[in-house]
Amino acid sequence: MNKRIKKLVIFAIFLLVLMLFSLTAFFSKSLMWPNSNVEREFDGILFNNSDGVENLQVARSVVKEGSEKLIKYDIKFSYAGEDSTARIMGTPTRQIFFGEGVNFSKSKVKLKGDFDKINKSLFEEKLKLKVKDFYNKTENKDFKAVSEVKLDLSEKVGEYAFEVYYDPNTLYFSGGQKVEDASIFVTNAKVENWTETTKSTDSVKEAYTNSGYYINKLELIDQGLINKISLINTISTVAFLVLTLGVIALIWLGKGSFPIYLGALFIMIPAFYRFMDKGTSNLGVLIIYPILGCLASIAARFLAADEDVTFGTKEMKQSLAFLLMYFVASLVLFMIPRVFIG
Repeated sequence: MNKRIKKLVIFAIFLLVLMLFSLTAFFSKSLMWPNSNVEREFDGILFNNSDGVENLQVARSVVKEGSEKLIKYDIKFSYAGEDSTARIMGTPTRQIFFGEGVNFSKSKVKLKGDFDKINKSLFEEKLKLKVKDFYNKTENKDFKAVSEVKLDLSEKVGEYAFEVYYDPNTLYFSGGQKVEDASIFVTNAKVENWTETTKSTDSVKEAYTNSGYYINKLELIDQGLINKISLINTISTVAFLVLTLGVIALIWLGKGSFPIYLGALFIMIPAFYRFMDKGTSNLGVLIIYPILGCLASIAARFLAADEDVTFGTKEMKQSLAFLLMYFVASLVLFMIPRVFIG
């Protein structure tokens, strides 16, 4: 077999090993996005007879609950017409006090409607969530239309006013770093007045209509963290692709040396898994990375050789030394920052 082809096969085997390890529990998207499986819910109120609703007013604010945030909605409206019902969307964090004479009941149901179109508007269309690219990497991005509280509406009562508190829909990054808190308010009635008291330089507020629904989204984002994630993702992608093409070019031109191949393969290990949008567990950093570093040193030796390589005791000791070296590098570059920074 041609020497170049042999070396390309060795390099391909190294990439295949990286790919196979990515299928293990040491590497997964759930490690990158630890709450990707949570049930995200729409907030809001849906009316069975929205024509009977008049002067709907909504005020949204963010209140502190210890170190966490709650999204508060003050909802007021008048109702006229035949007796009907409304559904408070989502799962309220606190009990709702509707006032004297107002009847309500609790039963959890999944609401019917064109909510898939609303999700599409959030994640695919122009009026999308600002960090929709991050949501699209998670396993369960769509918001669900559920309700736990049914409200009876009667012309005899007429005026309705109450407060609803929700936990925000939170998106976390590796290490429990909060990317954003989000609240998506949905109603099928005309909103006469919307008041927003949320004041934050890193907040995104936007209202629009879709499929007969009024949607008002709030995102409280950590822009610094978003910038850091995007930068590291970009660097990792560029590094992996450039190094891959560079190694192939060096093999074809026959100009690579052992230190160059070793350095390239070493860098490609963490860059590959970030390129694949997969997080790495602590055991992956402390055990798998060093093993891959040892394999990289063996592969680099074959790639740099002008003649057939004999792999004996001396070469094995050197490879084990590179394993220890990569263990220390992984400890310093990945584990220590993970402990103190996240």
